[in-house]
Amino acid sequence: MASLTLLNLLLLSLFFLSNVFSTKPFIPDLVTKAFLIRVTDPKSTEFAYLLIGLMQDLRVFIGLEWTYAIVITATYLFLSTATIIASAATHGGESLFFKELLLSTLKSLKRPFFTWFYITLLGLGYSFLVLGNLLPMMLIIQQPIASKALLITIGILASILYNYLAVIWALAFVISVLEEKCGIEALGKAAQIVKGMQLLGFGLNIVFTVSSSILFQALRLMTIKQSTVLPIVIGLLVVNSICLVKMFWWMAYTVFYYQCKETHREEVELQDRILYSKVPTAPILNEP
Repeated sequence: MASLTLLNLLLLSLFFLSNVFSTKPFIPDLVTKAFLIRVTDPKSTEFAYLLIGLMQDLRVFIGLEWTYAIVITATYLFLSTATIIASAATHGGESLFFKELLLSTLKSLKRPFFTWFYITLLGLGYSFLVLGNLLPMMLIIQQPIASKALLITIGILASILYNYLAVIWALAFVISVLEEKCGIEALGKAAQIVKGMQLLGFGLNIVFTVSSSILFQALRLMTIKQSTVLPIVIGLLVVNSICLVKMFWWMAYTVFYYQCKETHREEVELQDRILYSKVPTAPILNEP
């Protein structure tokens, strides 16, 4: 687990630094060109040159950000899967060499990917549902104080409901790693075994959501202009801290998965005993 933790921190630190230093030169140039376009005559050739240069810089900037988003997502899926496998091995009293862990992760990566895809679709659908109900209310209410209060209230309620629903989603991801199930099948299995335990998973989500939110607030310190090194150091610390929080979250959910399985097994055995006790037994008659 120590090697996996170091790999997590190393990869995410490299991605963060490469993202910062590759996109940093574009930001002042984009701001300068955007300002000059506002004060330049639209009919002049200088305006056309500025607009073309701005569009080119935007295309490169967006392309870089999309590339980093795809790479970081793939890395996150790989490392999350590896964390779950390592946690399951530790829970079972087994020991995995680092090479074995990486090979096991590569072999089982297809199932978590499909489950993650379904979870992402569910999350997007939930977000659009919330926004679809929130925006009309914001347009109807004209008072700034009332609209702000409504926004905060709906935001809190939507966040609470999301964390409650995410119990099944996260558990389905763990199931897709540890069992031969993925996608809808993993979501169905998660909904089945989590009965009676969802409040515990909800509590886990709230704890880790609050922790991550506090760490994200620290990213505001990256806007410090007195130093060029300090914001990068702060960003590195925040990214690594969030990485550790996510690792602990998946470890906790792996243990939670085994608790749900054990509870579900006990309930099934109890139901079987009750059904068995209700089956009438006829006395055996002695045949002449």
